[in-house]
Amino acid sequence: MSKYARAQDMDSWLEDPRIAERGFAHRWESSVTTGNGEDAFLSLVDQHLRPDSDLLDFGCGHGELTLNLAARCRSIAGIDRDSEYLKLARELAIERGAVNVQFIEVDLAQPDEEESAFVEIPFADDSIDLFINRRGPVLRCYLSEAIRIARAGASIVGLHPTGNTPAPTWRDELPRQYYDVFIALPFEEVTGWVTKPLDAAGISDYSLWWVDVPEILRNPHELYVRFSAGHITDVPDYSEVAQQLEAIFQHHATSDGVLLRHQRLLWKVNIPK
Repeated sequence: MSKYARAQDMDSWLEDPRIAERGFAHRWESSVTTGNGEDAFLSLVDQHLRPDSDLLDFGCGHGELTLNLAARCRSIAGIDRDSEYLKLARELAIERGAVNVQFIEVDLAQPDEEESAFVEIPFADDSIDLFINRRGPVLRCYLSEAIRIARAGASIVGLHPTGNTPAPTWRDELPRQYYDVFIALPFEEVTGWVTKPLDAAGISDYSLWWVDVPEILRNPHELYVRFSAGHITDVPDYSEVAQQLEAIFQHHATSDGVLLRHQRLLWKVNIPK
């Protein structure tokens, strides 16, 4: 069962082994509360989606979200910098008979230098009605190009993960290998990913929402898989850390399990034309 009421594409790897093989998988089981960031993002997209609209999906990955939206718009394009992800996206599009979808390799990652030239997005001026960005590149990498290709009334809807804030009370009780698995970016930093390029461009018509996402892990092994899937180089065998993880559950779990909080920044920009 999906963790989410609406964002079921997040668990598509359970049904298609190709998706997991190419890196799109979270192999632990858990549950999240209603009102979570992923579902809130899709609800906000719904408010701006029309049958006659043309969409652009930034950082589309293997294209699951892009393909899910295709039946509800005139056309949609997904761009990503990873050719292997795009290869799978094109395979899925053919299998599903999605004729109004295209996937294009574009590397929007930019150096830190503000004066560096931005990559051109291969679309004509005034051609896109809605931009979506779920966990994709930061706004400064494409805002100027989005303004160029946006039609009058176009919007950008985005979602950024921002880490585990506040960190759980049991963080220091984890095995040594997991001390650094938590990401805790300051709210000001993540908000600046959106507000700074908008302020520089003179755009003031935008909205930001912080979404708190409590995730429940129901047993010590789920906690092990959850953290072992992070960016650590020395993954221990479960038998080596089971005692410490079991102690965390003994001391901190409710009847539902152990709580791990996440934050999401949900945002929307109306592009002036």
